[in-house]
Amino acid sequence: MAKEEPIMDGPKRLQNELKEMMGHTVLTQFRCLEVEPDNIYKWYALLLPVSPPYDKGAFKLEIDFPMQYPFKPPRLHLNTKIYHPNVNDRGQVCLPILEIEHWKPTTRIEHVLQVLLATINDPQTENAYRVDVANEFRNDPKRFYKMAEAYVLRFSEHRPTDAELAKMAKKKKKAAQ
Repeated sequence: MAKEEPIMDGPKRLQNELKEMMGHTVLTQFRCLEVEPDNIYKWYALLLPVSPPYDKGAFKLEIDFPMQYPFKPPRLHLNTKIYHPNVNDRGQVCLPILEIEHWKPTTRIEHVLQVLLATINDPQTENAYRVDVANEFRNDPKRFYKMAEAYVLRFSEHRPTDAELAKMAKKKKKAAQ
């Protein structure tokens, strides 16, 4: 029976965190949160970074929670192509906080997202998935920013305005009633 407790706690913890995130206005760079129908373990959202060159686009984020959450970390995946040292070509994000040896069950998804956004806005070359891009960021920042901006312009999602975000939130609230 004790082995099933983490699985039993998972949905309750996720429900609480989801409820908090749905009403959250502090993480303004994390918007349009949705949960896959009938699957609380899969969330989708839009990242709106604030630092150049990423501030010109929006990036689709997928969050997969394991059945053992919060005892095992979630997996983050950017579904929008991005030129970034901490994100590989498949959209996997390198964040030490999500590594098994660093993960703490008390870590909440809000904190994970804050770390993710801080990393997207300010690349961490010491934790690079793409060493070549990290080296470019350190040694030839002008070239790095030119390439990153080209990726943003070519691959990023439409960055919604505040008015569009308010309209989407209003529509979503109306649909939930």
